[in-house]
Amino acid sequence: MTPTTTATHDHSSAPEPPRGELGPLHDLAHAEATAPDRPLLAWREGEWTVAEFAAAARSAAAELHDAGVRAGDRVALMATNSAASLAATYGVWMLGAVEVAVNAELKGPLLAHVLRDSAPALLVVSATLADTAALQAPQLSTLVLEELRLDRSWTPPGTLPGPGDLASLLYTSGTTGPSKGVMIPHGYFSYFASVLASVLELGPDDTCYFTLPFFHVDAHIAVPTSLRRGSRMAFVERFSVRRFWSDVEHFGATWFGAVGSMLSALATQDAPPAAALDRLRVILAAPIPSDAYAFFEDTLQVPLLQMYGQTEANGPIYSTLDRRRRGAMGWARADFDLRVVTVEGADVEPGQVGELLTRPRREHIRAQGYWRAPEATATAFADGWFRTGDLVRCDADGFWYYAGRCSDSLRRRGENISAFELEAVMRTAPGVRECAAVAVRDELGGEDDIKAVLVASDGFDPGTFVAHCRAQLPRFALPRYLELVDEHRLVRGPGTGAVQKHLLPSGLTAATVDLEDLGTPN
Repeated sequence: MTPTTTATHDHSSAPEPPRGELGPLHDLAHAEATAPDRPLLAWREGEWTVAEFAAAARSAAAELHDAGVRAGDRVALMATNSAASLAATYGVWMLGAVEVAVNAELKGPLLAHVLRDSAPALLVVSATLADTAALQAPQLSTLVLEELRLDRSWTPPGTLPGPGDLASLLYTSGTTGPSKGVMIPHGYFSYFASVLASVLELGPDDTCYFTLPFFHVDAHIAVPTSLRRGSRMAFVERFSVRRFWSDVEHFGATWFGAVGSMLSALATQDAPPAAALDRLRVILAAPIPSDAYAFFEDTLQVPLLQMYGQTEANGPIYSTLDRRRRGAMGWARADFDLRVVTVEGADVEPGQVGELLTRPRREHIRAQGYWRAPEATATAFADGWFRTGDLVRCDADGFWYYAGRCSDSLRRRGENISAFELEAVMRTAPGVRECAAVAVRDELGGEDDIKAVLVASDGFDPGTFVAHCRAQLPRFALPRYLELVDEHRLVRGPGTGAVQKHLLPSGLTAATVDLEDLGTPN
């Protein structure tokens, strides 16, 4: 077990947040009224105070309004990390519209599905991604993000949205069908931010170093976290092992968030210079590989806090500075009831493994369901409980442990991947008759590599298969391994016709081909 005490972090001078968790726009309005000149955002090329960010968001709203966006419309935002993309998101909300956060690495049919399913009135896209988007949705009205003016003086019409109003559609992994749009209300983001700020003991002297993609839920929470506690968020376009510690030193970061593979990559490097650790006091991550504890806690003396969350279900479980245990996700540190059940839905005995179900004790702190998918919503959110699809157990001390997944999805490089969608793309590759995608555990990063199990025709060429996948899939969804099997190995269930993946060859066998050996690294 790690040490369970730490010095209390002073946040006494933080501006008092608005009562309740009403939404990011309320957090911004309160911060602008009480501390407009406080630093809020920083990046390599510049920085914004609270007032400067608020003004840029209002200007973005004016640009979107001129493009025809009105309350209730959906606006797709496909962008790399930038200050302008954050301003655009808040500008969408200021109009009472709904942001559709599009994964910037999507291409081909996966991108086409998101743009078709969300049916946005407008697409705002980074210049470098405009051609990719146009190939899949040439009919969409489009604005290039870099061409949005952020210096206009304008007052958005109407009132601020309430905590139960729809803020964003965040597309997450499908398990028995295409990926679905998770409907997130405004109150969700501010509530998650308030819990996170408390867990990390944040105050005005804190700076977050943010390297995760803005299209995930994390950035939607990190900004209101900073607004509510008067702290600062420094960000970069993407995670870089080479530049990581120099950026931490440059920005004076006191904390950062990570996925397991990031921590493992950093743990393979030499210890950072002492100056990079001068202010760094805590790291939040999920999952945390064992090698990360040795490097960050034992060698660098920086505490690691693990948590558990899902886009649909917010974050119900956290480690805290005063209560944590290595290997555990944490303890129930939020307004959620938790259950562990069998496949049949019966509660398991204490300490036994089962599927985690969560239920909020307050309104507007979890997803409202799936966009245009009432049946999927009814199944996943039955009787008020959300079925996470994750296997867990809880020990006698109240610490929760992750034990795998019972749903057919994969997680790689911090991304959830729909096996259904991945298989649909692989099935169209030359020479592929049938396929299945299965996980191969990456013990170093604590996540999954992907193995493509294929039934192939004569003349099938692995190099052609890899080229097809690279043209149609984002990097994080590319299979790492390949195994050819006879057709009889793909056994289908009598009800859904789904491939019974537990009957497929698991792990790395003698017949497994490492696609990186073909000279086509992922």
